[in-house]
Amino acid sequence: MITIREKNEETLIRDKSEFIGILQHVKSTQEVEVAMKIIKDEYPKAKHYCYAYKINNKTKCSDDGEPSGTAGRPLLDVLEKRDLDEILIVVVRYFGGVLLGASRLLSTYVEAATKVINSSTLFSIENRYVYHLVISYKDYDTLNRIKNKYDYHIENVTYDEKIGIDLLTKEDNIEALINLFPKAEIDVMGIKQIYVKY
Repeated sequence: MITIREKNEETLIRDKSEFIGILQHVKSTQEVEVAMKIIKDEYPKAKHYCYAYKINNKTKCSDDGEPSGTAGRPLLDVLEKRDLDEILIVVVRYFGGVLLGASRLLSTYVEAATKVINSSTLFSIENRYVYHLVISYKDYDTLNRIKNKYDYHIENVTYDEKIGIDLLTKEDNIEALINLFPKAEIDVMGIKQIYVKY
């Protein structure tokens, strides 16, 4: 699954109407509600606030007064086709007085969504096994040399007589770690969700 970490906006003008695509990272329906309120406060005179979100298996979309099926569902389809998750997409429309017709309206909402997604920095959502290691400075040097080869991520480093770290791995690597660092103290911490630049 793919997501973003920072809110992003892009604007599209079509026959005097302004379509503002807003993409935001959300992890709950409560965050969606807060985000929608902020967006409506930022663009108070807009005619429509069409949106879709996908959070794990939870989805919802709204045409917000546009003809049925021309905005919300197409926005959700874009999220699903791009394998996006933990995402809210909103297209704010300022009506310019020209009716676009259902098919042009639908394609404009899809274009606005695609434009904001394409200009966003994307991250893959990955689960990693987490181990806490207490290792010697020599073993820490070894770990830094091999971490890219094994796709290890190091977090929360503390320096004392020995070095404490949290090590994140894609697979359950306890046996490999014991073989690599036989003198290390290794505790299994569980599984953590991380975001890796796509």
